[in-house]
Amino acid sequence: MTSPFRVLGFAVGCLLLTGCASYEARPLDSAAVDQALTPPAWDSVKVAAAALKHPLLQPLEIDGRGGYTPDEIAVMVVIVSPQLRALRDQRGVAEAQVVQAGLLPNPQLALEVDRPDHYIEPVGTQLSAGLTWEITALLSHPAQVAAARASAQSLDLSVAWQEWQVAQDSRLRAFRILGLERQLPLARAVEQQLAQAVELFQRAAAAGEKTSVDLTTATDNWTQAQNARFDLENQLTAEKAALNLALGLPADQPMPLKPAGAFPAFGSAATESAAQLLQGLEERRLDLVALRLGYASQEASLRAAVIQQFPKIGLGLVRTRDTSVPPIYTWGPSVAVDVPLFDRNQGQIAIARASRQQLFDEYVARVAQARSDVGQILANLALARQQLQTADASLPDLERLARSTALALQNRDSDLPAYGDATSALARRQMEQAQLQQKLLELDVALEIATGRPLLNRL
Repeated sequence: MTSPFRVLGFAVGCLLLTGCASYEARPLDSAAVDQALTPPAWDSVKVAAAALKHPLLQPLEIDGRGGYTPDEIAVMVVIVSPQLRALRDQRGVAEAQVVQAGLLPNPQLALEVDRPDHYIEPVGTQLSAGLTWEITALLSHPAQVAAARASAQSLDLSVAWQEWQVAQDSRLRAFRILGLERQLPLARAVEQQLAQAVELFQRAAAAGEKTSVDLTTATDNWTQAQNARFDLENQLTAEKAALNLALGLPADQPMPLKPAGAFPAFGSAATESAAQLLQGLEERRLDLVALRLGYASQEASLRAAVIQQFPKIGLGLVRTRDTSVPPIYTWGPSVAVDVPLFDRNQGQIAIARASRQQLFDEYVARVAQARSDVGQILANLALARQQLQTADASLPDLERLARSTALALQNRDSDLPAYGDATSALARRQMEQAQLQQKLLELDVALEIATGRPLLNRL
């Protein structure tokens, strides 16, 4: 007859071998890195952009003919960014934590064999087997599962918020590149006109018509204009490299850009008052919603820690064969109870309470910062709009002055330096206008981020 201990051992072995995960090596070598950095086919990116599902980003039909608009760039970055791929991997960890929180502790099997040192009739080997399970794990199980689920939901919203931040950053870089490409010809025109003025002053100084002070002043103006052009070119190079990095492209690969078909009105985001923009802010900004879910998760964790003060109780069955011949088999229930003499889970409770307080204070600070940002951005928008209106109002006079000076030069009623001064002043004011327009656009995007909703006009 088969021994019950053998049957029990066979059953336990089958259970241990069932559902075991296998190890699969994944070396971190150059080939694996190069494969991961290979950009996806643009056709697949366009398909993914049209089917995008995101709380803040809308799906978009990407044309690509003649370049990509800033809005198209924003959606493409969310799909292909290597940094976002690494961020989204956290979701797998959170999902695994939910699975782990839902698992109950395994039962414990104890086998014991007692052999006498000296065989004496009729004493034989004593065998015993016991199966126990900790039933108090059921008390904190619902709270632990709730904490893990809330934490996973919080992480999902945090990732979505970070995706939107990255999308807005890339969209802003596209706007900056378009703005810098618009400013560069103006900067080159100013530099060229001042270089011509230096040549004229050099000839005039050689003829004794100008002093060395006049020549030094003209040379300084030309040097400043040249440095300004260098600075614009450096900014353009840096913005293009950063955009290519976000798209997972080599730094030197050109990415054609084009303005949106209906370019947003500068400063158009500030059409509502601060009170209107702040209304519903805590429900609209995904980072604040994620913090609230994180707080709910910590509440559940604290509740689980308090419940775990209850002493652990294990219930089981024990079957024993004694040493008599013939043996006598016995079985009966067993109970194991922790004696909470030293550890009453007070450390975990204190950690959970401190973490909950930290999340509460972080949420309050984030809300205060968001409200302050909205007010400050609105004030900056109002000031920038006034500056732009001043620049716009002065342009017609400068254009008339440049035209009249050019006509006077043709009629020999003016000289080349005067014409250069007039055209340089016009180009500088046009550059100032472009910079103010760029500033208003950046403030618009900043207001979108601070309020958690898109405000600019879209096609």
